[in-house]
Amino acid sequence: MVDFTTATWIFEPQKSQISKSRVDITTEPETDFWQRSYYGFRNDNAPALLLESAENFTFTTKVSFKYQSQFDQCGLIIYLDSDNWFKASIEYENQSFSRLGSVVTNLATPTGQPLIFRFPMRFGTD
Repeated sequence: MVDFTTATWIFEPQKSQISKSRVDITTEPETDFWQRSYYGFRNDNAPALLLESAENFTFTTKVSFKYQSQFDQCGLIIYLDSDNWFKASIEYENQSFSRLGSVVTNLATPTGQPLIFRFPMRFGTD
């Protein structure tokens, strides 16, 4: 199990709670990680709690969030710097459904090998 108390913030939120096994974040309006898309804007200002790893890894997580308006989202990020990161998120669309989404800032790899992301998802109340 990951000890979240050893993690470090980028764009630390005004309100958060961290324990060894849980992270609660209250974000501010207009924060996001979003780069180089056809929408024509860039944001790199959302709070993120980062854990370092020099090893390959897999992880399982449970995320939940209280949305207030369209495009509110929560998720996970693999972050090197402002130009090199990947996020996977759940984004509130409307009362009927939310969408899974992802943003990748740089698909090139040092070895020329493709990056492979796998997202098995399970939805439920547990």
